[in-house]
Amino acid sequence: MTGAATRAVLAGVLSTVLAAASVTADPAHLSASPAPRSAYVAVSVATVWTTPQSPRPVDRRALTNPVDIRGWLSDMTLDQQEALTGDNLNQTQALFGDRVLVVREQGDWDEVVVPGQPTPKDSQGYPGWIPKAQLTIDVSYGALKDHAPFAVADRGVTTWLYRDSALSHRDLEISTNTRLPVLTRTDKAVQVFAPDRGLEWLDAETVSVYEKPTDIPHPTGVDLVRYAATFVGIPYVWGGVSGFGIDCSGLTAAAYQVHGITLPRDAGPQAADRRGRPIDKSALQPGDLLFYSHGGKDPVNPDDMYHVAMYSGNGEMIEAFDKSAPVRITPVRLDEDYWGARRYL
Repeated sequence: MTGAATRAVLAGVLSTVLAAASVTADPAHLSASPAPRSAYVAVSVATVWTTPQSPRPVDRRALTNPVDIRGWLSDMTLDQQEALTGDNLNQTQALFGDRVLVVREQGDWDEVVVPGQPTPKDSQGYPGWIPKAQLTIDVSYGALKDHAPFAVADRGVTTWLYRDSALSHRDLEISTNTRLPVLTRTDKAVQVFAPDRGLEWLDAETVSVYEKPTDIPHPTGVDLVRYAATFVGIPYVWGGVSGFGIDCSGLTAAAYQVHGITLPRDAGPQAADRRGRPIDKSALQPGDLLFYSHGGKDPVNPDDMYHVAMYSGNGEMIEAFDKSAPVRITPVRLDEDYWGARRYL
């Protein structure tokens, strides 16, 4: 953006903020309105819990601001990681700057839906609870998010926000697929507006900048595989959607979403999505999704669909299988649980 364009965007933000001045930013105000109100994720990754009572003592690093996802994962034993799945403790995650809709509050928690993650559980987005400390009501950021060009982190599983255009002072590590509104750029850096942090900078080599979401180029299957392969070696975590830790459908959803295609969040709804065309196992191409079910081949039962992977070519697939291994490239399994493949391009 030129300097004049930056000033125009900021002027528009000021107008929006003034128009919203009658709306208090006090989180307690949220419960006074029957309509969901926007808030924004203010940590690198916010875990969306099933209830405010779901977190265990070992989950404390995932509840703070700043958050420590790597520390959280390293604190857990394999049995404690397994309990995330078996006890249905967490639902999904949301990335820094993502909008959530606050439905109601309970003490230090907000009940939310995540609009960017389609699910049959709620027509507005994926439901659950996030600690208030990890959310912000930042109307300046919200106005920019809706109207400014944006940068999407799409090279490498994580990148950094910097305090300066020389990229010498790191501020916050953020995940791939994070999107932030852009104000201006130099040859080596992109200036963005970050929730609760104001002006920050990103390394231009780690992001792509678009005027609007529809400007994202339509991917090829090879594009999807190349992106998914960057996660190889990243830890598995149930409900994960980030470069710090991810699950099977989080991986496939992220690979498509970073390329401008939003799939449902979970494996069963991904398989049932009408945009997906059935593909015979003899005709697989890179980028196709492979599904595994405990309940037979047809029809799709989301409760039976337990796994999804991406075909990468040469009889192999990329998958985040379970807690026993990080994201890996492995031979395609055409076993009794193989349900079928879908192509979305």
